[in-house]
Amino acid sequence: MEEKKYNFVMLVSIFTFLIIAIGYDSFLKNFDLRIINFIQGFESSELTIFYKSITDIADTWQSTGIAIILVVILYLIRYKKEALFLALTMMTCGIIMSFIKNIFERQRPETHRLIEVSGLSFPSGHSTSATVMYLTLGLIAINVFQKISKYLILFVSILGILVIITSRIYLGVHYPTDTIAAVCLGIFVVTFYYKSYYKRVKIKD
Repeated sequence: MEEKKYNFVMLVSIFTFLIIAIGYDSFLKNFDLRIINFIQGFESSELTIFYKSITDIADTWQSTGIAIILVVILYLIRYKKEALFLALTMMTCGIIMSFIKNIFERQRPETHRLIEVSGLSFPSGHSTSATVMYLTLGLIAINVFQKISKYLILFVSILGILVIITSRIYLGVHYPTDTIAAVCLGIFVVTFYYKSYYKRVKIKD
């Protein structure tokens, strides 16, 4: 039963990703513009400072550094399976991101950018790495800290992801479809390793 549940999540994730990939340059254009206008409608100096700080922390290199530190800490405190789970998801994220971006070659939005960045737009690298890291850490936390409500842990993980994806739209460096596709990709990667590795493999200390 659980196997079917994970397969369903993966299927929905990849199907949604493909629909967005097909439609971002056609029937999803108005959706992108409406969401951008809505989020950027909250622009303020305080919010800009906050989102600039957040997006710097979630930079690909910063995320990689944080992931490496966490993998080492988990391994040293004898959570070897958890360390490898995080390493697998983050490494896969890094490998597939540049490959997928080069397939689609979508350019970044040109209107009302609050920061200047280079590179391609689809899918959002920040949003993918945030989804992979926060979901992986959330699932690890649910397993390790069993006295804490799993719903609270998942809420914190989802909140972290939402902050990152809204920051990319607010700052004008990604379309909403970039970030939604990134979340779908991240969910697919984490679910794949969760069902095929983390739930099945037992590692002795």
